[in-house]
Amino acid sequence: MPFELINPGGLESPVGYSHVAKITGGTLVHVAGQAPFYEQGQVVGKGDFVAQFAQVMRNLKTAIEAVGGQPTQYTVLTIYITDLAAYWDNKKPLGAVYQQVFGKYFPAITLVEVSRLYNPECMIEISAIAVVD
Repeated sequence: MPFELINPGGLESPVGYSHVAKITGGTLVHVAGQAPFYEQGQVVGKGDFVAQFAQVMRNLKTAIEAVGGQPTQYTVLTIYITDLAAYWDNKKPLGAVYQQVFGKYFPAITLVEVSRLYNPECMIEISAIAVVD
């Protein structure tokens, strides 16, 4: 991998994520916020947090593969959600969707609850940074 995941002592013990990704080679790739849209721009799963999360995960996979990368080359995910309770209530099915795309790999993740996203039917959007060989 063109980066090293680091978890320095003195910080909270990581549970399924890392604190730092040190770039040691490769190309830095920024992926714009991915919302739960089909190719035609239609919102997937209106009101269904898990369906929207699954579409965003598929979009992230498509985006990284378009530049010759793989989901395990994401170093940072910033997840914006409009309903923190829906996130926690669906943690198990969300984890299953996540593992379908990322396997057991967890990049550094920031979770942010917002009052609204660009499209009011969207409950989630994820922006990301990757390092591709």
